Amino acid sequence: MSITAQVIILFCIVLVGALCRRLGYFTDETIRGTTQIVVNVTLPCLTVYNMQRPFAVDVLQNFLLTMAVAFVLIFACLGATLWLFRSRPHARLAVLANLEGFSNCGFMGYPIILAVNPDWMIYAVAYNIAFTFITWTVGVSLYRGKENMSIRRALLNPNVVSAFIGFLFFCTSFTIPEIPAQVLSMIGGLTTPLSMLLIGTRMCGIHLRDFKDTDYHLSAALRLVVLPLILYAALRPFPISPAVANTLFLLTAMPSGTMTAMQAELYGGDAVFAARAIAYSTLLSLVTVPLMSMLL
Repeated sequence: MSITAQVIILFCIVLVGALCRRLGYFTDETIRGTTQIVVNVTLPCLTVYNMQRPFAVDVLQNFLLTMAVAFVLIFACLGATLWLFRSRPHARLAVLANLEGFSNCGFMGYPIILAVNPDWMIYAVAYNIAFTFITWTVGVSLYRGKENMSIRRALLNPNVVSAFIGFLFFCTSFTIPEIPAQVLSMIGGLTTPLSMLLIGTRMCGIHLRDFKDTDYHLSAALRLVVLPLILYAALRPFPISPAVANTLFLLTAMPSGTMTAMQAELYGGDAVFAARAIAYSTLLSLVTVPLMSMLL
């Protein structure tokens, strides 16, 4: 099955999620609870389980390379956005920077990577480490300054903790015993369907009349098309492993991360704009991600 077909299948599950929301099967309360389960339980289990593989020097080098490129990429996106939208009010500018700097690399990116090639999952984890560390430090500081930065919160995030555990298992070639491994596999296996269903719930209630502000269209175009294409062109001259390049490209092509809306609410950003912009970019990604995947 082609990569594009696999991505389309996932987005069919998104549409099922939207239908479930419309029918009332997903309420605000169940959405919050299910999101907490995915972020704090199924994603970490998926990470640990999929990082069990025999140690190999080339994989370690590619893991570190992916993380380094992710750090550079996210900082470059933040800096470019701050310059491009420098005339916007501070509350809007902070949100715009976070929308462009941080893609939905875990919640949506992991299922996409698993559908395309499960062997690339270890590099998706490397990207997510950079994402989580920067979003809880620099990303948060954009709203109110350094007093909101929390390196401790970043390091204790369940997805970072599980990434370091999985990385330790990889470096030592440790194999989890069969029964707990099956437990991790079954729980982690819930990530893809639950994530796609939850993304679908965000599609309900979107009205095009709410998106008259050109910043919605500019931020979505940058996040979904411009940034991944720039990265695609920038990586081509370098002798980078296709697994690393493709993982970086796909995760960069994801819509804006949902964490931005939560942080805007907590730290004084334009929360209404953030929530709508994320929903808008996620809706458009139903078209752009399958198209972008055709470049692989």
